[in-house]
Amino acid sequence: MKTRIFLAGLVTAFIIAACSENKRNASEVPAGDTVKTTLDPAPKTNKFNLENVPVSDKELGSFPYIVLPQGYANVSQNPISDMDKAYFWSGDHFEQPEGKVFFSRVKAEEGKVFSESELLKGLGESIASLGGVKISEGKIPADIADGIDEGNKVKYVSGYGFIGYAVTTTYLIRRSDRNIWIQMTPTDDGASIGWMILETKPQN
Repeated sequence: MKTRIFLAGLVTAFIIAACSENKRNASEVPAGDTVKTTLDPAPKTNKFNLENVPVSDKELGSFPYIVLPQGYANVSQNPISDMDKAYFWSGDHFEQPEGKVFFSRVKAEEGKVFSESELLKGLGESIASLGGVKISEGKIPADIADGIDEGNKVKYVSGYGFIGYAVTTTYLIRRSDRNIWIQMTPTDDGASIGWMILETKPQN
């Protein structure tokens, strides 16, 4: 009987001590301070702003301006649209400029082994030499890519490539009176890319 009373006393003492410790810890929080129970919001990504793109005055030559790397050629003999719109990915949304549109599929010439990285690197260097800058590189969410107008997608299918499923790279050459958009996306055959160039109508 005495043993039971002794054990019961120990349990009671332990409970009282634990409660006292919890109260002491709570009292150590300075007055006016609150305990953080939520995570800080994720930092917002910078949205595309045309005004942040430097203006280029480099000599352009003739439309569509961009020179393909040696060993590669346009294989789609598509007519150039004098005025139309196309969808260019800016990193978080599609820009839909209107203007003159060139589009094609690019493959390696006979005797040349296709290299996607070589082709994209060469195109990037050609664009940079004209004062162009890369504004986006990444895979577009498929559900957003599906938002491209179906008629527009069909019309420029060889230019859009495997958009929404392969990595899309977008460049912009900003001029004082117009903008030149360039976009390239590998196709699903592993041996070509689709690319398109749109030049907005010059503004006086």
